[in-house]
Amino acid sequence: MYTADDKSDGCFYKFIASKAHTLETGTLYVADLDRGKWIPLDWNTQPALQKHFNHQTDVLTYARKAAALLGGTALDRPEDIEIHPVTGDIFVTLTNNKPRQNYHGQILKVREQHGHYDAPAFTAATWLTGGVDGFSCPDNLIFDKNANLWFCSDISGRAMHHPPYTQFKNNGLFLVPARGPQAGSVIQIGSAPNDAELTGLCFDDRQENLFLSVQHPGELSKDVTHLTSRWPHQDPVPKSTVVQINGPLLNALTG
Repeated sequence: MYTADDKSDGCFYKFIASKAHTLETGTLYVADLDRGKWIPLDWNTQPALQKHFNHQTDVLTYARKAAALLGGTALDRPEDIEIHPVTGDIFVTLTNNKPRQNYHGQILKVREQHGHYDAPAFTAATWLTGGVDGFSCPDNLIFDKNANLWFCSDISGRAMHHPPYTQFKNNGLFLVPARGPQAGSVIQIGSAPNDAELTGLCFDDRQENLFLSVQHPGELSKDVTHLTSRWPHQDPVPKSTVVQINGPLLNALTG
């Protein structure tokens, strides 16, 4: 199981269960991207952890500190993680890291050694770069069965429409085709309401419908007389919603 810590300088983790079909026991690892190694956060085998923690429960409770002690790579707000349905590569969105002047984030591609998810080593490289490839602040992502990548952006409401985000306007829904003349290009499919972010991408089983959530539209509104959004029904108060997308274009893309 892969997981991440959505904060500036957060780390990327992997948990390998010791038994199938259960997560009750196993080993938690943190990624060292400089060396391409998975480091076990294991109190029993790591003297550095024994100096700072009393037992494994402490290590897991303060996993951020344990990861830093062992050399886990500080990343730029690692958010969502998805596995490519064909290659098996792991894709991680890094939203941004403003304290380190990374305002636009990137999408990271990780390939486990020999394609084995329990491997001790991996390679990693930036796959798409925010601020350069037509988007900023990638957040949630999902692959369809044709290996097209869909993702949403998360520029904060207070930063939206201000430098260095002016050109990106509202948050959006993006598509990266896996094949065809635009393969690898970032194409914006939709735009979020004012002050909102899109999140929670999910296909139905037949992939004829794409669902996504519209979070906190109009969150910067001062009061009901000064609303920045009236999404979705022009009501007096904007509301978070779930949106369903379908039709011929989606069918053509997902096959």
